[in-house]
Amino acid sequence: MTDLVSESPQGLTRQPEPLELLAEWLTALQRQVDAGELSATTATTYRIGMQKLATWAQTNGTTLVPDSIRAWKAELLAAGMKPGSVSTWLSGVRAFYSWAQESGRLTNNPAQHVKGATRRGTTKRHKRQALTDSEVLRVLAIPDRLTAGGKRDAAVLHLMVYTGARTIELQRADLADLRTESNRLVLAVHGKGHQESDDVVVIANPDAESALRDWLAVRGPEAGPLFTSLSRRTKGDRLSLPSFRQMVKATFKSAGVVGEGKTTHSLRHTAATAALRNGAPLQKVQSMLRHANVA
Repeated sequence: MTDLVSESPQGLTRQPEPLELLAEWLTALQRQVDAGELSATTATTYRIGMQKLATWAQTNGTTLVPDSIRAWKAELLAAGMKPGSVSTWLSGVRAFYSWAQESGRLTNNPAQHVKGATRRGTTKRHKRQALTDSEVLRVLAIPDRLTAGGKRDAAVLHLMVYTGARTIELQRADLADLRTESNRLVLAVHGKGHQESDDVVVIANPDAESALRDWLAVRGPEAGPLFTSLSRRTKGDRLSLPSFRQMVKATFKSAGVVGEGKTTHSLRHTAATAALRNGAPLQKVQSMLRHANVA
């Protein structure tokens, strides 16, 4: 058979297969992280999503076209993966093809018109439930504050309950982000969708400040992540996002807090609900949660 590349007119070359570009794309992702255009967490999410599709395509000997991406998406849903998780992995696929097009490596984007997974039979907004006052007290009483791990977990839980801090904000926070403003302890955080610590969480509750300082006494003054791993293998490293969520989930279980709508994000929802119930103006709660829109 005639070699189409060698016989093609000058300047016309074969496009690389998408999977041939993965290594180059990963380098480009790291370049975006280094330039402050993308968080390391987002880059990792994108990488995992695209690698999941690549593994599936190689296993099935499938060419990556819109229908094959939809077939992969359908298999994930059929296997019981939550729609939100499927959409997260799909965001990595979209990021890969956007880069491939923008860099001139590919001329078409098969993921462009593949929609994210949606929850069936529900509204788009997930119904999260706030914890009751008694549930909050039980949750905060679970960590053993005589141990280093208990002090760390208590600090995380108190900050989430009393300040409405997001899990990702606490996971990204460094010790250097703690400072004093107007005689108050505050934590500079990466707001949602931001790459810099340009929002602040005010730690006004005495119990939350006490829990945080107990952890700081154990953590020590060394520069680096605010919340660190205590395991032998990764001691001192930044505590991973899954570790935050697993800790909250385990604490809920130990405290007897049950309910499909009660998740890690429920602690943030609890902070807002408690503030409104105790007479805080809506605009003040909006400011506490760092929401751009009061809705």
